[in-house]
Amino acid sequence: MTEQRYTASRKAIGELLSTARTRIEVPEWQRSYSWEKEHFEAFWLDIINFDSLHPQDTIKKEEYFLGAAVLVTGSEVDLLLDGQQRLATATVLLSSLRDALAKYDTGADTRLQSKHIADYDDHTEEVSPALTLNYYDRDYFRSEIQDDSKSGKMWVQVKYKSHERMRAARRYFDERISEEEAKCGGGDDAYRRILRIKDVLLNHVSLVVIESSDEDNAATVFETLNDRGIGLSTSDLLRNFLLRTVPRSKREEVVSAWGSILETAGESSSKDFLRHFWVSQRGDVKSRRLYREIKDTILAENINPLTFSRQLSRGSHIYQDLVHARDDDEDVQRLLGDIKQLNARMLYPALLSGKMIVLDGNSADEPELTGFFEFVSALLTIFVRHSVVGKRDASELEGVVYSVAVDLRKNKRFDEAVATLRKASPSSQQFQDDFAKVAFKLNGRARYILRELEHAKRKTQEVAVEIPSRIHVEHIYPKTPLQGREFPNHEDVVYRLGNLTLLGKGINVAIKNSSFEEKRLKYKDSDILMTRELLKWDTWTASSIEERQRQLAELAVDIWKFPSRDA
Repeated sequence: MTEQRYTASRKAIGELLSTARTRIEVPEWQRSYSWEKEHFEAFWLDIINFDSLHPQDTIKKEEYFLGAAVLVTGSEVDLLLDGQQRLATATVLLSSLRDALAKYDTGADTRLQSKHIADYDDHTEEVSPALTLNYYDRDYFRSEIQDDSKSGKMWVQVKYKSHERMRAARRYFDERISEEEAKCGGGDDAYRRILRIKDVLLNHVSLVVIESSDEDNAATVFETLNDRGIGLSTSDLLRNFLLRTVPRSKREEVVSAWGSILETAGESSSKDFLRHFWVSQRGDVKSRRLYREIKDTILAENINPLTFSRQLSRGSHIYQDLVHARDDDEDVQRLLGDIKQLNARMLYPALLSGKMIVLDGNSADEPELTGFFEFVSALLTIFVRHSVVGKRDASELEGVVYSVAVDLRKNKRFDEAVATLRKASPSSQQFQDDFAKVAFKLNGRARYILRELEHAKRKTQEVAVEIPSRIHVEHIYPKTPLQGREFPNHEDVVYRLGNLTLLGKGINVAIKNSSFEEKRLKYKDSDILMTRELLKWDTWTASSIEERQRQLAELAVDIWKFPSRDA
């Protein structure tokens, strides 16, 4: 007979969040509070709609199923491996109900507090909460949510996004409860309405609770329920695994390392960091498989989980500097800003490899040869040539960049990395041909290309072309020409780069949809050199657009080139 390793049963929220039962604790390796407004709003509406379907006493035998929870039982506390978002949100709502009841001075708030949120132990002289969240959230949750407002709240700094989410949930529930009170007209009817909502939540909302006395077995159930390759769960699953693998004496240091990762990268972007960190060392892996591949590799190669967590923590700080375009070298910082503007996310694994080599001081290149700046420049050049202008298949370039990232970690040669990128890039002639035909329907990339062309024409960096809110992308032949002025091949030419220029916001608005002859009168007042150069055209036709774009293409080859002899 198969050994029964876990049991499943139905439990109401009030039974789970009861200070009379064994307390529930979220392990330090579990995810932080992650529900956004759409989630706690749905939570509230589900309860209110369920209540409206079963008015007055008809609700007695009814229940609303909220999902599943996984508990490890048999110790002083029950560990909650899954279901913490629901139980934490229920506690937030209970705290709003508690404080609303306090206005009626009936003692109902005190009873709710002591039975389902936190009670005071006369023996230990400590407050004991029904639910304790993970390492990153417990102090904030206890102070802002679980402490009775009448006892005075200890101020706790908001450090993580999860704290902001809890505060938003509490504010949302406060507003909804106030609305319910207002509908009742206040007084005893409002008091009864609050009690009704409390009763529905505690006694008629239930979960299926899966319990096991074996932590590893319960964690396996948790992984089975959650390992679906969904980005937001990847970091939670990985942290879960590392903390279960590391010796208990080292758990606090792993928790601290992950706190640094979450504080630096934020929960929402940690999935991008984890994938790019792994890709920079091991090559391509899809988000769907990321957790499983990291776990399998750690087990197969016997990688120390504490060492790995330290590497992740260090890498997260470096990664955030890269994605936010921060660097001590102003020239590198400018290139990183360009990469950010172009949303060239595929480049970050290679950038991470390169920056870590620089920081470790172990580049195999001689100082006077190819270095990090040249490498970043080469990455930007191939991205512009291949993706922005050439509009080729992104997966082809990803494969090249990811391979470069891995090889760079091994040989530490920036010159070889640049040579690989140059070889894989469209040639100068191919780039020039592509540039002569390229069109942009979205202004972001067009603005970047035009800005760099303007800089090249001026031979200096001009602040006037840096600020999108002040400098607009101008369609010389307008997107919506006046009746009778539309070109026969309108769609083919209006978005061509040769038909685009940069123009100050005020002038751009003033000449919208005007004829070229009318626009020329304003172009002469522009601070943008390429715009003033349009004065050499007396008329603006499809042939003018072709000719101007060919001229810009010749200039572009000298802007987006590789650091040494171009190919």
